[in-house]
Amino acid sequence: MRFFRKKLQYVKVKRPPGDGLCSDNQCPCDEVVIPRGEGYLYIPESFVEFRKRFQSELEYRAHMMRMGFAGVAIMGGGPILMCRQGAELRGLDLEVAAQDAKYWWETGLVPLRPTPLKK
Repeated sequence: MRFFRKKLQYVKVKRPPGDGLCSDNQCPCDEVVIPRGEGYLYIPESFVEFRKRFQSELEYRAHMMRMGFAGVAIMGGGPILMCRQGAELRGLDLEVAAQDAKYWWETGLVPLRPTPLKK
């Protein structure tokens, strides 16, 4: 593995109960089914910055309640499970994105760093 998992910080992210769907709205596929344990995970910078500030959805909601905003949508987006076509179109490092997806399926954990682009 290119990245040493012990040096990375991770956050818990909910997984689908069964197979997933390509959820990249920039991908031309029509929500391709991604079998459990497979696919590519895109971790955007906005998600990383958001989760560095709020480690959980509960923490975010508590913050928003203190600020006087109830029922506000979660900001920062989230990791995006995608098919190979979507990952290639975004220029992701396919090896890392596939490793991240596999690890997320196995553990429910996502590394707190953006997905690197291919070189």
